[in-house]
Amino acid sequence: MIGTLFLYAYWPSFNAALGSGTFIHRASINTYLAIACSCTASIVVSKLIHHGKLNMEIVLNASVSGGVAVGSAADIIVSPAGSMIAGFITGCVSAYCFAYLSPFVKKHLVLHDTCGVFNLHAIPGVMGALISAIVASRIGETFGDNIADGGYTTAAQRTPYEQAGYQLAGLGVALGISCLL
Repeated sequence: MIGTLFLYAYWPSFNAALGSGTFIHRASINTYLAIACSCTASIVVSKLIHHGKLNMEIVLNASVSGGVAVGSAADIIVSPAGSMIAGFITGCVSAYCFAYLSPFVKKHLVLHDTCGVFNLHAIPGVMGALISAIVASRIGETFGDNIADGGYTTAAQRTPYEQAGYQLAGLGVALGISCLL
């Protein structure tokens, strides 16, 4: 539990490290909210799966998945509800994957994920990439017409929908490289 508590305390600083000004605060708050909701979701799912008993392994591993999921969009998610929903959904998915997908993969594919990297980083990372594409496509509605004041300009001056496409293309490249390795 101590390692999870350290991650809970320090993960927001990872997500906010590259920000500036108020974006640091927004990223930290959104990360805390997402982690709190993913922790709550992992406890609920653990109790549902194990008939009212708490499986600490699921809670330890799935509780910080919300921080992974909002990492790429933590500073541009404006509504606290957005980061809370993302954290809760990611916590549920990650907990179910720890309970059901890991044993399936171990039995049928003879692969053992000793540290839960797939369920804690890969699945929430893919969900985070999808979240970042959704948020990027709506950035004009979020920050208004003057996006430059929000700190979100690019050398290419892409539209929000083009940027969402680039986010999805980045996900595809990352998945392609990870499948090759």
